[in-house]
Amino acid sequence: MDRREFLLASRRKTKQAQPTFSRTASGIAPYNGAWTINEAEHLLKRTMFGAKKADVDYFLTRSVSDAVDELLNTVSVPAPPLRDYGLLEDIDGNKYDDLGVPQGQTWVNDPNLKSDVRIRGAINGARRESLKRWWMGVIINQQQSIQEKMVLFWHHHYSVQESEVQNSEYLYRHHNLLRTNALGNIKKLARDVTIDPAMLIHLNGHLNSKLAPDENYARELQELFTIGKDITPGFTENDVIAAARVLSGWRIDTNPLRTFLALSEHDTDPKSFSSFYNNTTIAGSASEFAELDALINMIFSNNEASRFMARKIYRWFVYYDIDEATEINVIEPLAAILRNNNYEIKPMLSALLKSEHFFDVNNQCCYIKTPIDFIVGTLREFNVNYPAYTNWQTGYGFFNSLYSRAGDMQMILFQPPDVSGWPSYHQDPMFYELWVNSNSLPRRADYTNKLIEDNVLDLKAFASYSSNPSNPDQLISDVTALLLRYPLSDNSRNYVKTKFLLNNTTDNSIWTNAWNSNNAAVINPALKEMFTFLLNLPEYHLC
Repeated sequence: MDRREFLLASRRKTKQAQPTFSRTASGIAPYNGAWTINEAEHLLKRTMFGAKKADVDYFLTRSVSDAVDELLNTVSVPAPPLRDYGLLEDIDGNKYDDLGVPQGQTWVNDPNLKSDVRIRGAINGARRESLKRWWMGVIINQQQSIQEKMVLFWHHHYSVQESEVQNSEYLYRHHNLLRTNALGNIKKLARDVTIDPAMLIHLNGHLNSKLAPDENYARELQELFTIGKDITPGFTENDVIAAARVLSGWRIDTNPLRTFLALSEHDTDPKSFSSFYNNTTIAGSASEFAELDALINMIFSNNEASRFMARKIYRWFVYYDIDEATEINVIEPLAAILRNNNYEIKPMLSALLKSEHFFDVNNQCCYIKTPIDFIVGTLREFNVNYPAYTNWQTGYGFFNSLYSRAGDMQMILFQPPDVSGWPSYHQDPMFYELWVNSNSLPRRADYTNKLIEDNVLDLKAFASYSSNPSNPDQLISDVTALLLRYPLSDNSRNYVKTKFLLNNTTDNSIWTNAWNSNNAAVINPALKEMFTFLLNLPEYHLC
């Protein structure tokens, strides 16, 4: 399979055009093959945003199993976002301060209840901006852990949008809920998200009442968050209505921020569900969590919930196309692991990431980098010195530039396109191919070109990762092994060497002498041209 097709060709699959043969027959048996730089980079670039040379070297000293265990168990809770903004100004030019929070302190526990709606709105907007900067800072300062990739996965899965919620405190609380449960229990997270203030606002749960049931969240809970919509027979329209009645009456208090069940707005009559849910009846109750817990337990008792979650995790970490063999050999066993572990996610992730299927050659180099993978991964892999995520004085401005770049490439944190998340993980038939188009691809090139032009990337230091950088063949082999998941052909390697290192000759000594004599006049422009070329290759966009 030619991986360049992801970027270069006009190939477009349809369900009718799918091949009848299986792409791979591998399953979730533990991988026992080679553990080289290739396999280590595959694991790290799928589970982290980029893989530094130091990351690769470190994990190569571990076994595959130990490496996965460490990625899954290295978890931390970052300090919350800080106020980085100064005086605020309204549309009439009046200046005022956020008196509730000094600069450099967190605002996440301040309810921002200013009486003047203009001041309150301006403060809220400034806090939302600091939240975005903070998250990008946490991402780029990630540990050797899967944690940040999982936080982003849940943000995609429970796709809450800033434009709908707007409240900075709600948005942070929602984010922190995803973060603290990113590697925890899927059922618990579904339950807690259901009554989370941001989600109640986003999908109208705060308007749902016994006299006017709002079905919006009840539908998405089943269709997008737990069961899926492509099952025959599946849940029914009456199941949506019954779930809406179960969830009626949940409301938000602002100070202190909490959600509660308003009994006067809650439907306490029994709710009956279809045969899809074994004709379950949830008894009406005045107990705050009784019906909610019964609903979540009922949904996750259906085996389709485990299959649905296994598929979503699979598409996030492995490949978009789930054929019949993959469904049987991978999805079903992963779903069983979920069920057998009461929906704890770590055992399933461990089995997947340690499996022969994950390391199958057909599942390598076939995943187009997300904009954040592309932006953050480039900086991390070239070991750029960036500020700590807690650095609000200068760091937040830098993180904001990365946030804006990702938005230009069509990945805006806190603003997925719709309630389904980013279409690259669900929109058949193109899936990942949607990340690159006539708008986003030039912006990717502009980004890496600018990093090189402005000397942000220390190219000589990166070249020095080579075991023998004075040898042009070894240099190209080593740097492309670190940067490109899909190897260059012999002809392409020879082209790079001749064009950029040997001044269009066949004399290797030109580069060898320049490197050994530290001839910057030769080395620096040659490396700039070579890395500009490499970072614009289609192969650089593949993971």
